[in-house]
Amino acid sequence: MAETARSRFEMMKRKRDPYLRRARDCAALTIPALMPPEGHNEYAVLPEPYQGLGARATVSLASRLMVAMYPPGKSSFKLDVPAEARMQAGEMALSPDIEQGLVMSETLIGAEIERKQWRRSTNLALQYLLVTGNALEYMQPDNSIRIFRLDQYCVSRDMQGEVREIITEEYLSPESLPDEARGLVTQDDFSDNRVPLYTHIKRNKEGDFDVYQEINSKNVPKSKGVYTTCPYNALRYTSVIGEDYGRGKIEEHLPDLRTIDALSKSLIDGASMASRNVTMIRPNAAGGINLRRRISKADNGDIIVGNPEDVVMLQFQNNNGMQLCAAELERQTREVSQAFLMGAATVRDSERTTAFEVRRMTEELESTLGGVYSQLSETMQQARMKRLILQMKRDGSLPPWPDDLVEPVILTGMEALGREQDVNKVQMALQFLQGMPPEMMKYIKMDVLLSKAFHGLDLPDAVRNQTEVQEQQQQDAQQQALQAGATAAANQAGVQGADAIMQQAMS
Repeated sequence: MAETARSRFEMMKRKRDPYLRRARDCAALTIPALMPPEGHNEYAVLPEPYQGLGARATVSLASRLMVAMYPPGKSSFKLDVPAEARMQAGEMALSPDIEQGLVMSETLIGAEIERKQWRRSTNLALQYLLVTGNALEYMQPDNSIRIFRLDQYCVSRDMQGEVREIITEEYLSPESLPDEARGLVTQDDFSDNRVPLYTHIKRNKEGDFDVYQEINSKNVPKSKGVYTTCPYNALRYTSVIGEDYGRGKIEEHLPDLRTIDALSKSLIDGASMASRNVTMIRPNAAGGINLRRRISKADNGDIIVGNPEDVVMLQFQNNNGMQLCAAELERQTREVSQAFLMGAATVRDSERTTAFEVRRMTEELESTLGGVYSQLSETMQQARMKRLILQMKRDGSLPPWPDDLVEPVILTGMEALGREQDVNKVQMALQFLQGMPPEMMKYIKMDVLLSKAFHGLDLPDAVRNQTEVQEQQQQDAQQQALQAGATAAANQAGVQGADAIMQQAMS
């Protein structure tokens, strides 16, 4: 009997289960909706952690990564001709016509990215990567991006970490299926109002990907095909050699989050106990039941006759334990907040905290994400751009240039961090030069400093090159010569006019 996509999916699920359990444990301490418990439906209540630090850390870091990858108001990529193609053409510099065509293509691609709202999909994918360590992206034919969570797909990789096989599991309404697929739906599927759809993608010997879809162990008509550039992209936050699935950022700090959750629960319970008001009366107190009744019904300011030694207010006696618990909770919270780059938590709380200390702390924390930037730049952004360019060329939205002639270059992530470092270094150099004597300025290449600073600010066109500077100097010299000539002519005319007036006066 031939192996079906469903049977293959059930077999691959066994290898995925340990990663799925860890993903659910991480989601339970952060955002439970990202990976609900097994068997969860829309009518069930999600578990609620005792702290909100995990959710805030996840949202904060995902937002920072998303803004770094797709900064608003700035392009995240550029189109360039590879050095090999330039060497074969015999010209390393691009002609103005080619540069103009690349800029126009960049504008079209950027407009398509904004139109399909990639930032929203990117933010969701980053949250899944941080919490569960895995996410599957699918670039649909209309260039929009759809995200699958870990319990909706299985993946198999080779020893190099390259994807070898992907199977997705979706549950659709029978009415939403196309006409050619409705014949595969049974009456039970219509009664349940959901039918499982499996999509099987597998790499062949040529390096392409064969794909087909299956409903009820039968192939969907017209679903077979071959992808030269696969629209499915199985992402991992941290890759481990020999493993098919990745590990998330939350998993690295899972013991800390569990401690924070337990300490938060202890503080909440202790605060609840400390806020209780319980009055204890001596059993053989005079008045007995009448005294208890009078105390319970007494309003604020009322006068009750009795022996004060017979009445005692119970108090919470474990204040030292709560203080130790609160101190440990603050320490753990600060460390986790620093690991997730949560704003003010990365700065030492002191009256004498200097700007240099703040900048150094921020640079150290940003540099810790260098590996994440470089990995996501290759696995997420570069793969997205290649598939988007392929689909836009297929639709006629872009010129049909050869694939080896133009390549997308990612300008964010590690590239952006490097440019920010260049800007900071230029600022420090200019501050250093303020205390130098004027004769030392001739040893400084100001054009190099300005070029690094403005390239880091993504304003390379604002700096003139050496040729443009010489032309500007020549124009300034010519303009000064013309102004000097005009001034001299005006002065000469003034002298001649004065002489004429003097001669008329003398005559």
